[in-house]
Amino acid sequence: MTLREGGLARLGALLLLLALSASSVALAGGAQPGVFEAPEDIVLVWATRAGLVLMTLSTTLTLFILLTRRQRLMELQSKWILFFGLCVFPIPVTLLSAGVGMEESKQVAFCASCHQPMGPFVEDMRAPGSEDLAAVHYKNWLIQRDHCWTCHSDYGIAGTTRAKLLGLNHIARVTLGAWEPPIQLSSPYRWTICLGCHSNSARFKAPRGDASAHDGVVEAVSSGQTGCTDCHGLAHPPREERSAR
Repeated sequence: MTLREGGLARLGALLLLLALSASSVALAGGAQPGVFEAPEDIVLVWATRAGLVLMTLSTTLTLFILLTRRQRLMELQSKWILFFGLCVFPIPVTLLSAGVGMEESKQVAFCASCHQPMGPFVEDMRAPGSEDLAAVHYKNWLIQRDHCWTCHSDYGIAGTTRAKLLGLNHIARVTLGAWEPPIQLSSPYRWTICLGCHSNSARFKAPRGDASAHDGVVEAVSSGQTGCTDCHGLAHPPREERSAR
């Protein structure tokens, strides 16, 4: 092994160790007394770490060739190193990043941070005194996690795809200044999403012990004749309290 090749090996090993060390830092802070925190998604954690390591390797190999072997780009060794740096490692990085991004974008924190106009919606949902439907579901833990995503994505792969595309459209419109307050639904809300959780629950079948309270509701909601807010009030703040620039 030549001196230059030995330097490459040592540099690559050092950067790999740095990437592994950075990825092993705990992401979550200490738990609050008396508050249970669900375990981390180990697959998501290691997918993030693997993407970081592979991205570091890809960048290291590419920069090494461009900075130290610029005059030897046509040599076979340089071509192979560039091939791995530019073609091989970026593929799993892209796939891992897409998967991690898909999961992270379901969190309430993502909606609150990326969709700036959504501030009043998130604040109302978290407000202890709010009686809007989103707040009732949130503070009573009726939805275990990913509260915004659960109520705003429809069934199956098609529902997931549509929700993601709409989310990208929202981000683009806000970023480009094409959005005007207040926030409005682009299409009528599909109340059948609510039925996915509620229709078979005991509280829905006999609310407050009245087994006839929801007679015909499933059929009426499924056919589009009525919606949950016709009886239960608003899901979010009223129009006049919604976001402004």
